[in-house]
Amino acid sequence: MTTALALRPDAITAKCRALKDWRAAQDRRPNPKANPLGGWSVTRLESGDLYLSARILGPDPAGALLDFEKRQSTTVASFGDMQGGDRMPSLDCTVPGRTACVWRLDGVWVEVWHPDTPTPRPAPPVGVSRPVPKPGPPAATSPSGRLPRRPLTVHRNRKEN
Repeated sequence: MTTALALRPDAITAKCRALKDWRAAQDRRPNPKANPLGGWSVTRLESGDLYLSARILGPDPAGALLDFEKRQSTTVASFGDMQGGDRMPSLDCTVPGRTACVWRLDGVWVEVWHPDTPTPRPAPPVGVSRPVPKPGPPAATSPSGRLPRRPLTVHRNRKEN
């Protein structure tokens, strides 16, 4: 990211709006802070438009992206000027190995994306032991599930006369 582009008011406004919309969409998820946005970059396209890009981090980026895309469609429809060149959010899979949600608002293109490969889950902490349950009493048995259970009787050597 170049300093001149980072200080552009339209880039800063677009990033702040995207972050606000991202947080609002994540508030409905079970763990709202599990999938933050990171790795922001700003570039200028050949058309002169700014293009902001951020990667979705965390354990469920695909689910977070789908929830965001649904909410962002409502946001852009409410605030966007479709006659002025704004574009509704859409899922984009044209870059191999990643899925993105891309939209244009107020002349700035924004994308949030995640890699298509699953993100590895963190390993359990080392040294934490879980309690091992004690074995319970032996189960009463019967020759068949249809027969009633009888108490076990022990026969000692009986002499028959």
